[in-house]
Amino acid sequence: MKKSRQLSASLEDYIEVIYHIIAEKQVARGKDITARLGVSGASVTEALRSLSKKGLINYAPYEVITLTDEGRIAAKDVIRRHNALKKFFIEVLAIDDT
Repeated sequence: MKKSRQLSASLEDYIEVIYHIIAEKQVARGKDITARLGVSGASVTEALRSLSKKGLINYAPYEVITLTDEGRIAAKDVIRRHNALKKFFIEVLAIDDT
């Protein structure tokens, strides 16, 4: 991922959730993200604007949300890193997965 596209931990969570929702439903909506993350609509809107400004999603208010090609790559990278950390915690540190 380009240095200018580096994401905060919060934006990583958003792009990962968007990726999973799109995998399930083909598109994502703000209300889907709100429900999945348990955050306010205002928080979702702010994150969507930020991800759109970075060129990672296609977003317009009240429209469906899709990932750009670069957004798909970024989301897969985030998911890969999160899975590696999860595996480390479970297998190496023996932390319960619950």
